Amino acid sequence: CEHLLERSSEFASPRRTTMIVCGTLTVFLMSSVEHSRLHMGGGHAPAEWSYDAGGLRGWSYYIRAFNLLREQPSMEIGWGQWSKPGGHSEDILEVCGLHPGGFVCDPCEACESTGTCSDPVTGDPAPISGGCQDPIREDPTLANCGHPTDYEATESCAFWECGEDSKGGVRGSIEGGMGYWMYTLETPHVKWMLPGATNANYEVFGGTFLNDRPQPCTVLGGAVRVSNRLLVPNDFVTFAGGDDTDGFFGYMLTKSPLGKRSATDAANYWTIVIDAANFAGPVMYTAAWFWDSRINWHPKSISWSDPRVNIGYVAQGFEGSIGAFTARQGGSQYWRTTRWSMPRDRFGPSSSPNTSTLFTGHSQFATDWAVDALEPMLSGTGPVGERTHTFVQQRSAESRTRPDCNAPPEGEGGMSVWDDQEDSEVTWSGFGIGSAYDQTKSEAAHCASTLSLDPSNAALSCDQRRCEAAAFLQGGLGNSDPPVVISADAVPPEVKAQFDEAAFQPTKMNEGTFLGPPAETEQACFDKPASDTMYCTFTASKAWIGWRWYRFVDQPELYMVFESLPDDGTRQAARDYMQARIERLHRQQEADSTGGWFSPPQGDAALPAEKVSIDPALLLTPPTGFEYGYVPIAVYQKPRVKPAECDVEVNAVGPRPVPHPDGYWDDCTSPSGIENPNCHRPDGGYDVETCSANAESRAPFNYPGRIYGYWPGGSQDDRVPYDVPTRDKLLTPRPPSTSSPPPPSASPSPQPPSPLPSSTSPPPPSPPPATSPSPLTKPPRPPAPPPLPPTQMVCNDDSSTCPHLDDAECDDGGEGSIYSICPYGSDCTDCGSRVAPPPPLASIPPPLPSPSPPSPPAAQRHWVECGRKNKCSENARWADPSEEHEVRCCSDTRIDGWKKRSSNCPWTESDDGMGGCHHEETLSEAEEVCADAGARLCSKQELKSDCTKGTGCGHDRDLIWTSNAMP
Repeated sequence: CEHLLERSSEFASPRRTTMIVCGTLTVFLMSSVEHSRLHMGGGHAPAEWSYDAGGLRGWSYYIRAFNLLREQPSMEIGWGQWSKPGGHSEDILEVCGLHPGGFVCDPCEACESTGTCSDPVTGDPAPISGGCQDPIREDPTLANCGHPTDYEATESCAFWECGEDSKGGVRGSIEGGMGYWMYTLETPHVKWMLPGATNANYEVFGGTFLNDRPQPCTVLGGAVRVSNRLLVPNDFVTFAGGDDTDGFFGYMLTKSPLGKRSATDAANYWTIVIDAANFAGPVMYTAAWFWDSRINWHPKSISWSDPRVNIGYVAQGFEGSIGAFTARQGGSQYWRTTRWSMPRDRFGPSSSPNTSTLFTGHSQFATDWAVDALEPMLSGTGPVGERTHTFVQQRSAESRTRPDCNAPPEGEGGMSVWDDQEDSEVTWSGFGIGSAYDQTKSEAAHCASTLSLDPSNAALSCDQRRCEAAAFLQGGLGNSDPPVVISADAVPPEVKAQFDEAAFQPTKMNEGTFLGPPAETEQACFDKPASDTMYCTFTASKAWIGWRWYRFVDQPELYMVFESLPDDGTRQAARDYMQARIERLHRQQEADSTGGWFSPPQGDAALPAEKVSIDPALLLTPPTGFEYGYVPIAVYQKPRVKPAECDVEVNAVGPRPVPHPDGYWDDCTSPSGIENPNCHRPDGGYDVETCSANAESRAPFNYPGRIYGYWPGGSQDDRVPYDVPTRDKLLTPRPPSTSSPPPPSASPSPQPPSPLPSSTSPPPPSPPPATSPSPLTKPPRPPAPPPLPPTQMVCNDDSSTCPHLDDAECDDGGEGSIYSICPYGSDCTDCGSRVAPPPPLASIPPPLPSPSPPSPPAAQRHWVECGRKNKCSENARWADPSEEHEVRCCSDTRIDGWKKRSSNCPWTESDDGMGGCHHEETLSEAEEVCADAGARLCSKQELKSDCTKGTGCGHDRDLIWTSNAMP
């Protein structure tokens, strides 16, 4: 017996209790503690709404942001909403509503749907390997399913949902909420997942939000940034408050006109708007391109971008898993869960300290209220009083209605955890948390989902802010071991001792490998920042973020939107149209000191807690020159590691995060030696997707191929196809744009549909038609006329002839003006008093004849060098002095605000002290700019040594004038 007991550890098993019998002595051995998980759910059902007739144009509600978990999260859990398209007549679906490449991408899908693999047309058996289609041998079930550019062939795909009468419906969903997601950067605190869009292959919304792989430019478009005051991380949004984070967060999903590409564009632009304690307004929208590229395989396809499609279904939930340690002893199983708690309500007539409200303030919108309310502001037309956020908020309040508040079934609700076993489910619900549903109170709060808290229950420990549930459970081994919530004292001492030694460990799934800087496949769409200056901050979750400012239309998420438009004037017209509207939005937000669109229907004071505050590190003030029409785009995010290229720290308050020690990402065990099964060291790689739909080619996943997008010109009768470069053919980066593109003769207007350029053989662009400039869209900046001699002064502000009066840009064509779209002297607010009358250039008399002077020597050519090594699309070369290139200046003595990158470099700058950025200047103009700044042109060697890199104006990718003259 002694010998057996000495060897008892050899017999112990993590999956069963071992009994040793030796004579009259019986010993039950405790199984070793192992890391496990338990499912968790809360709230009450049915928290869902279906809209068959007409659907909704918008939806809003308030969700609680709080720290559910009170120690290290190790499993994924969240609470939030998901919305699906609908509310349309089924007869609009003439073809399958699902892209074939996205539907048959799982090699096992066809077999699992029927349990066998046979050709549904001929009935002949299909090759099978391990119960699935053989991905190597020919597969008749997928014949004709792999044509990325031939929709007529794809129509003959044998295995496909197109065979159903419903044609698969309109696909996609928009979802998101609060929670803990293990594939994101680790943090002990709750984060907000910006909405995720799903398709048949569950593709997360907005490529820049995916954390586990590089994203080709061809998949972006789902998260077009709108705000110039909120930095949207590539990871998710964090909150202020740390361990005590608790408050309500307003969320709205609505159609809006923010993404319109022309005045006739009627596509849906589903927009995310939020309402927090320290920020309110639109954050981003989904480009029509995003849905079209995933759904519109056919000229008659219908996606969520189509204006006939609305919100047809909304649901809310609270679900996921929490970490647990488990062990067995004496015929019972014991559990120790991650500590978790529920917040106590503190305000509002429908709440009490013994309730916990998760969702409240629901509103639905049956009309295109946002389209109507925003258009005056974005277009700059209509009564001045209708161009304000007060008007938008009034229209929102007038248009919203309360949805039907669904009562939970009798006896359901509360919080519970459960364990899925082979033939049963073991559930624990005795935590003192139940349903507090009251029809009258719920309706007054616009459908509140409220739980009851029972502080007298021994399983609940409460303070003023929260009630923490018991972490110890017993049960799970059958009828003799029923599930009960127990106190710590009821756990066998030897089991309790091992539970106390165990500690939940981070999953270490993400170290920011794919959160920036942009990978090679992403570089083309990130290649046009307005400035190369990188700003950086660190968040409440100890993650460093680096970002650059982009013109709205140059941001990565709009890259494919414009690539899909023909380069015959239509593309540039769309860029001008969209940029002008966002600039007006930003100006009005500044004038109104708010960007808010909605509020709690029951009033702020009636919320069961205050509104939550977003992490202050994410709240920005645009730098000088970027106040209107620019957005911050994160290009780097890593836990505890500051970007090496950071030029300017913003909102970096408090002690700097300490980097993880060496070997941190390699260790997945707790101090007590328990392995976390969910811990996965990032290896810098990812699974390569392969798709059975490409049966003919057996090539890597290359969906979508050719698409038929919703046309912005208004007519959908003859959509124009566009070939999306597939994932094995990356886009060639476009040359960077400058803030002053070459001026055409006139601003182009949108053209009717014409063949879009193929990614492989684009047709030559046709010249834009000569039309009059739109009164709402400014043409590119022309050169200003020469100064006039001082005579009588003129100042005649006239908004009827100058629609851009008082917009901080001189528009009357006189000296120093940016545009020539207003009568001379009619934009006095921006241009100042003008000399009158301005003689036209043709009236300037020619000089009197004089003897011809000797011919001057030929102007000497100067070298133009790239602003940053290996960043330019053009080669450095000798340039004629009359050519126009960008300007950067150097000084051998210190100038305040200028940069000196090394001891071998002078002080350098691109705009500070130079009167702003200088694009397209001649050599003499460039020399004058630097001389006026008390500096000189930089030498060729100084530029080649990267002395001027990162000094702004986007010149890192431009050819810069140097002081080197041709011998």
